[in-house]
Amino acid sequence: MFFTHRTCRLSLGVWAVLVSMGMFTLAGCQGPVVPNQNTVNPFPQVHLTSYGLQGKILVNEPIVSRVGDGQLDVVIPVRNVTGDELYLEFQYSFLNAQGAQVEETSGWNTLRIPAYSMAQIHFTSLTAAANFDCDIRRLP
Repeated sequence: MFFTHRTCRLSLGVWAVLVSMGMFTLAGCQGPVVPNQNTVNPFPQVHLTSYGLQGKILVNEPIVSRVGDGQLDVVIPVRNVTGDELYLEFQYSFLNAQGAQVEETSGWNTLRIPAYSMAQIHFTSLTAAANFDCDIRRLP
């Protein structure tokens, strides 16, 4: 087979790329595989139901306290990290220790967050509850 100088360079270049890709592949396979982390919302009780909210809001750790006869008082800080005003809706429900719902799910409530600002979602159970669940979405 006859190789010119140009085809040899190309073949060596392709070979170098393939070898380097193999090195990256081997380097990437060392150690355990880390599962995808929910960097938008790491709190299991709060669910972002709009994909479009990713990268636009940050949910801080919910502040949960007991009031009255064991009612749950919940405050969820939400930060708008965009330069645009955001209009959101949220609904919530309360659960017992076994995870069963103890009150009706609330209706959708609105929340306006100015650009680069923070707002709070705040709600309190009517009866004794052990946990809560909150859905957040963009206002349609």
